[in-house]
Amino acid sequence: MGVFIAELIKIRRSAAWILAALVPSVTAVASAVGAWASGGFEDGWNSLWIRSIGLYGMLMLGVGLSVLASLVWRAEHTGNNWNAMAAQPVAAWRLASAKVLALALLATFMQAVLLLTVLLLGKVVFRLPGWLPARYYAVSVLVVVASVPVCAAQSALSARSRSFVLPVVIGFVLTCAGAVLLAMKVRAALIYAYCLLAHTTQLGSGSAFGGGSGADASALTIQSATLTVVLSVALTALCVLATARYFNRTDTHA
Repeated sequence: MGVFIAELIKIRRSAAWILAALVPSVTAVASAVGAWASGGFEDGWNSLWIRSIGLYGMLMLGVGLSVLASLVWRAEHTGNNWNAMAAQPVAAWRLASAKVLALALLATFMQAVLLLTVLLLGKVVFRLPGWLPARYYAVSVLVVVASVPVCAAQSALSARSRSFVLPVVIGFVLTCAGAVLLAMKVRAALIYAYCLLAHTTQLGSGSAFGGGSGADASALTIQSATLTVVLSVALTALCVLATARYFNRTDTHA
């Protein structure tokens, strides 16, 4: 718990929170306004959610998490901070887990901002009748869960690179690959963290982007929720163990 508290202190006044607020809110507003200009929301809240989560889930969320991971790791790659971290009497897997938990907290904040933005758009701006269907609140929880393995993967990449940009570029490519695999309806690709995340964002929407893209957006069921949780836990554990192994092999920066 001590290492996690230390990570929270590091990011307390970080620009990461600003980024975590801007990415979902700006993406949702831009997508919703574009949809409104092109014909409005025929299916009310369902249409608003699908439009808001579409681009965000397929691209911006993954890229945003990539940038956040680089921000969270930036301090460790400055000066002798890496050596100081390596000298701590803490197990490597705990250090790796603390970084992932800090990123998971940011991912939770991002999803909360997206949800709040959609609610404000629906009730205040577009004055839609009723409220956002309950299933989308459940989907939001699952999106946070599916974000964790991507956080872990990007954390592993950022741990290995002193460059701020390189892990972000790799994250962008991996996110795009996940979206392509999802659009191709490659079911086995769900073991790929970035594809799993994109898939989870589309749960319960009936069809991604209102059915226009052909992406696989399955119904929200107990089975799909369980699959998301199980795969997320397994993939996160693999990434954390890989990062811990790297720590154990690399005590100091060359």
